[in-house]
Amino acid sequence: MMRLIAMLALLCVALATMAAAVPTVTAALPAAAAPALRTLRDPFVRPAPPPAPAAVLPAEPAPEPPPLHLRAVILNGARSVANIDGDIVGAGDQARDYTVVRIDAHGVLVTRAGKRQRLTMTEKDKQ
Repeated sequence: MMRLIAMLALLCVALATMAAAVPTVTAALPAAAAPALRTLRDPFVRPAPPPAPAAVLPAEPAPEPPPLHLRAVILNGARSVANIDGDIVGAGDQARDYTVVRIDAHGVLVTRAGKRQRLTMTEKDKQ
């Protein structure tokens, strides 16, 4: 019996020295390979389905701004100005969302989103 205990003790000592001499698997791996071990996936699990595309709603058209009112025009060649809704503007200036293209004796030509519009002074606007 004593002989068996002695052999077991000797075996334990031998295993302990062998375990200390053998490097662990994670210590032997380079640092770049360690994260790859954590990202393994089960090959028998199906991947999640891709997310469903979001419903595309048609773009709502921008509301039309209220019309501009031409109140006055001062003609002075290239330096002509106009009073549009209380703002004094010249050619190339902005009046709300509109760009003033030209000021002449017939009125003011403005453009917005590629559409041109002529502003004139009428009896209705003067009141």
